[in-house]
Amino acid sequence: MSIDWEINLVALLTGLVVTYLLTPLVRSVAARLGVVDLPNERRPHKWPTARGGGLAVFLGVHAACLLAMALTQTYVGSLDFHWYLYYLTASLILLVVGLLDDIRGLRPWTKLAGQALAASLMCLSGTRFGRLFGVELPPALDVSLAAFWIVAVINAFNLIDGLDGLASGLAIISSVGLCGIFVIGPTHGQMLVLVSLIGACLAFLRYNFHPATVFLGDTGSMFLGFTLGVISLQTFTKSTFVLSLTIPMLVLGVPIYDSLLAVWRRSVRRILAGGGMGIMQADVEHLHHRLRKTGLSTPRVAMLLCVLNAGLVFFGLLITLFQSHASGIFLLALLAVAYVLMRHLAVIELRDTGRVLLNGLRRPTHMTFRALSYPVWDMLCLSGSLAVGMAISESPRVNFWQSWFLDLPVWVTPAFSLLAVSRTYVTNWTRPRLLDVLLLVFTLQIGLLLSLGLALLIDPANAQQSLMRAFVMAGLGNPAVLAFRLIYRSAEELVNYFRGKSELKTGAQRVLLYGAGGRCQLYLKERGFHESSSFDDRNIVGLIDDEAALRSQWVYGYLVMGGIKELPQIISRHKVTGIVITAALRPGVLAELKALARECQVQLSEWHFHEGELKPQRHPAELGFEPTI
Repeated sequence: MSIDWEINLVALLTGLVVTYLLTPLVRSVAARLGVVDLPNERRPHKWPTARGGGLAVFLGVHAACLLAMALTQTYVGSLDFHWYLYYLTASLILLVVGLLDDIRGLRPWTKLAGQALAASLMCLSGTRFGRLFGVELPPALDVSLAAFWIVAVINAFNLIDGLDGLASGLAIISSVGLCGIFVIGPTHGQMLVLVSLIGACLAFLRYNFHPATVFLGDTGSMFLGFTLGVISLQTFTKSTFVLSLTIPMLVLGVPIYDSLLAVWRRSVRRILAGGGMGIMQADVEHLHHRLRKTGLSTPRVAMLLCVLNAGLVFFGLLITLFQSHASGIFLLALLAVAYVLMRHLAVIELRDTGRVLLNGLRRPTHMTFRALSYPVWDMLCLSGSLAVGMAISESPRVNFWQSWFLDLPVWVTPAFSLLAVSRTYVTNWTRPRLLDVLLLVFTLQIGLLLSLGLALLIDPANAQQSLMRAFVMAGLGNPAVLAFRLIYRSAEELVNYFRGKSELKTGAQRVLLYGAGGRCQLYLKERGFHESSSFDDRNIVGLIDDEAALRSQWVYGYLVMGGIKELPQIISRHKVTGIVITAALRPGVLAELKALARECQVQLSEWHFHEGELKPQRHPAELGFEPTI
């Protein structure tokens, strides 16, 4: 079916003109009724601003849709009259919920119930997944997944709407991306709704771009998410495995990923707090909040996130155009998104997840579990790697598992016995020494060599198979045994690293740590696992150490910037306001450092620990006091 560009142009202009004319009226009424957003920590605007402007967007989109349907009878699919009645009714339900929330405020669960009702109504119109991953879904599961998807996208745009022009800009980019997918595809009826939405959002941006004079409010953000969630479902029904799920996820990328981070972050913090904090509890850790904390202005943050979403849309369109290369393009997009999220955007979630993991590993729930977990894990790793080695080195056999069971004593018993008689099962692996790790590695290798020797003695004709088994067990089983014991230490280092990355607070004290040795490591550990007031409002800029071999090296996750000779230049270049001594300095070096601190006007402090003798308390009789009755 060819695209009627004239009808689409009419829909675009109608949505733009109606929204442009109605937005000032809605803004004026909202201000008179006191429906305004006051500045606070989560809302960085400087003066009270009217909300509920999404009503103008709603009216603009529906005016454009009605006019388009009046001018043409050729469009079918998602824009026939039957579908539109459901869409209009469901969006009216959301409009009422949004207006009530903007005017008087609603409980989160009440809003969620309204969203679920609107989503369920759209499912009754036939808006569903249909096929997912090439499999026809059962009706009940199809409806449930479709309703969940629509509600998820609604809340994604509701959460991301915290900055001037951000939600409207992302909606425009996502709509353009979906339009591109429908242009490439066989049906184009869905485009009219998207084109109407683009026109309405462009007009609203005139009043919503920084500094905004009116906000979408829940009325508008939920309507944007609802429309995009409903229309994006059309891309699921006619795609392959890669296309069916990744295209809408990429096109709606930034709002969806921000929501996933929010659910992840709030769930982990609920565990850390021991309950009481729900995933619906608002915070100031959304993507736009984090970018603003780095010092970026509101327009630059909105522009940056829109550019990021445009990049994801580009990947989605590439997958649609080059379906034969979809897997490769998807892999590139996945790697790019994973790098951005893990390197820049998800450090808080990773840090808090690490803390949850450490709390569980540091305090096992039961001594019996703690005593049995390592032997059971070792047995599973050794026997599992033996099965893999047999599968790789030998041709398929009917009695494979019988042979595996008979070979267990030869290939597992020696290593397991050595582990049992060594001290590995009585070592506290949350605080291991290097010697403990080396002893474990040595024990595993000796056990593997004994097994290989026994196997060669028993069946010298199958030396090649035995060597392959030993190679697989050395490459899979032994590292798995070691990794299980070192997971705590690995998580500990990650928590320290991500804590340093996530605590870049604007206006906070910028400090250097003088000394990159063991005391510095203890300081960072203390900082990472104790919410002590001595660490509040401090950003660690880097490390200072006089050892020449450490210059320009990364130690404990921080760059060693130089020694005491370069300190004045480092202080000036990085606007350092404080130095924390984390080393035992010689008197001469300490005196020189104090002089530099006075000259450069930076605060100097020392973090240290020491052992002091505690004298036993003397008995009262020794002090001349008589006991009284």
